[in-house]
Amino acid sequence: MVDLDIRDRSPRNLALADRFLKGVREAGVAVGQEANVLLHVSTSRLGGTSSGTPRGAERTYSELGGLAGGGMRPRLPPVPTTGMKASRSAAPAAQPLLALRVDATEGKNTRIIWVASLQCQMTGRPDDGGVAQELGRVIGGALGKRVERQAF
Repeated sequence: MVDLDIRDRSPRNLALADRFLKGVREAGVAVGQEANVLLHVSTSRLGGTSSGTPRGAERTYSELGGLAGGGMRPRLPPVPTTGMKASRSAAPAAQPLLALRVDATEGKNTRIIWVASLQCQMTGRPDDGGVAQELGRVIGGALGKRVERQAF
C-alpha cells in the first residue's frame, strides 16, 4: 500500500495530492494511510518566460510543489545563462519543461527503495489537477519497476 508525504498541507495542495493518488490508484496500486511505502515528490520547471524569470532558468513548479515531501529535496541545477544571449532577434518562448523526481521509502523510514525521474513538456494551459492525476498514473504504473528512458 502506498501513501504520499505532503509537506504543505494547504487545501489546494491536499487537493492536488488527492488527484495524484487517484492517478496512482487508477494504475492499480493500493493507496491508503496505513501504507508500507511512502512517496516523496519534488518538482522543478525549466524554461518559459513567466514571473520575470529568464527563459532557461530553473524555478519550482508551484502548482505541484505542495506534493513535495519532507526529507531530501533534490533539485535540478540551474541552467547557465552565460553566453546564451543572442545578438539577433530573440527566439520564441519555449514551452516549460516539468521535471519530477519521486522517491519511495519503506514507510516512514528514510531508506530510499525506489527512485523515478521524469520530464514532460508543458503545453497550453494545463489543468493542475489533471497534470497531477496523469503524473500519478505514470508513477503508479512504474512503481517498483526498472524502466529505462521510456516515453509516456
